[in-house]
Amino acid sequence: MRELIKKQLLFNLLSEVTKRYDYIMIQNAKIFDEITHKAMHDELTDLYNRYYFIDQLKRAIASSRRHGIYGAVLFIDLDNFKIINDTAGHKAGDTLLQLIAKKLFEVLREEDIIARFGGDEFVILIENLGKEQKKAVETLKIIADKLLESINYGHIVNRKIYHITASIGIALFNNNSITVSDILRYADSAMYEAKKKGKSQIIFFNPKIEEKLQKRVLMETSIRQGIEGKEFFLVFQPQVDFTGKIIGAEALVRWNNREQGIIPPAQFIPFAEETKMIIKIGEWLLHEACKTLIRWQKNPTTKGLKLSINCSLIEFMEPDFDTKVIETVKQHNVDPSLLTLEITESLLVQNNSAVKKAIRTLREFGISIALDDFGTGYSSLSYLKNFPINILKIDRVFIRDIFLDHSDQALVRAIFSVAQDFGIDVVVEGVEKAEQEMTLRAIGGEHFLVQGFLYGKPMGFEQFEHILEDC
Repeated sequence: MRELIKKQLLFNLLSEVTKRYDYIMIQNAKIFDEITHKAMHDELTDLYNRYYFIDQLKRAIASSRRHGIYGAVLFIDLDNFKIINDTAGHKAGDTLLQLIAKKLFEVLREEDIIARFGGDEFVILIENLGKEQKKAVETLKIIADKLLESINYGHIVNRKIYHITASIGIALFNNNSITVSDILRYADSAMYEAKKKGKSQIIFFNPKIEEKLQKRVLMETSIRQGIEGKEFFLVFQPQVDFTGKIIGAEALVRWNNREQGIIPPAQFIPFAEETKMIIKIGEWLLHEACKTLIRWQKNPTTKGLKLSINCSLIEFMEPDFDTKVIETVKQHNVDPSLLTLEITESLLVQNNSAVKKAIRTLREFGISIALDDFGTGYSSLSYLKNFPINILKIDRVFIRDIFLDHSDQALVRAIFSVAQDFGIDVVVEGVEKAEQEMTLRAIGGEHFLVQGFLYGKPMGFEQFEHILEDC
């Protein structure tokens, strides 16, 4: 009897150990599955992540090379998603990304692989497109159209409907020596071309895009080296009052490349904006402007002169742009009332709270904000009401024939009148002839400043100070 009881107890003990062992193994398996899932998936959208996608792309390229069957990578970037983040908040933006990710996933086949690369970028790997390029392209067009349609679907976030568009770049691969980095770069470049052509566009990669990409990369590298190598410099164009007295200047960026010589702004500024190197140039420009103002304040001849610099849309839309500007001005111990930032109407068209806040913060600090090229773009008078602009710059297009054209005279007279009623200063650009200035004086009296070749072309620092001494 005693032996039977011992056997029963031993059996019960073994059963309990087995149960606990099984439980531990199950729990470990669950933990392992969770860790594996997290390692392969994006935390926000639960799509695959960059690392898993790249692994699968390596496999797909090898398979394509062996069998000669086309595959493709689709690079998707949402259009103007940053505006939604800025206006609705990042939480709403994250919810929208989750909804879009779900829609994209539903459009694709089970064997297709979709991943979130970060931000508002998605990539898709599509295999088994056959051995004929034409047929593969036709299939991809159908898929891409469905993807765009699913993105543009009305997504409801916080009881608000968002209709968002996207740009898609597509790069095919087949039996060749293409690498993972090549195919991703090609798809990204095609997507970039799609963005340049407007919203909701699909572009297939081709060699011309690669040529543009190489030029873009070369220019980006050259600009970076130019900033580091002190190849950029400033020229100054005088701004004068009704007596002809110089009261300030606009500082303009020039580039003396050590290999190519002087590169015109029209060539490098667009590239700088496309590559966002304009942010680095803008930071350099602000520091140089502050150094210039400090030097001017130490000289009785130049003391009190104001300086204006251009600020691009790309710079202004950067997070904490206003804070960085204020910190730089404080760092140099510059009187903010002597500095003017010139912006274009394209910035105000954004009409979001972040832009308004940044302009208001800069104005409250004491920095002036000038609206450049007024009258040539959207030119809504609501800008003057909704944004704390304190300077208007009338574009040269209205000044060229003002002494002959009564329509130009009427438009400029109206701008003068509106600006005066709003308490806004006016700077007239492009004044090159005495007849233009005389007409302007007859229209606006003494209530504006003049900038143009009549009083001086953009000139170097020493030359600018020299003409001040002669005044």
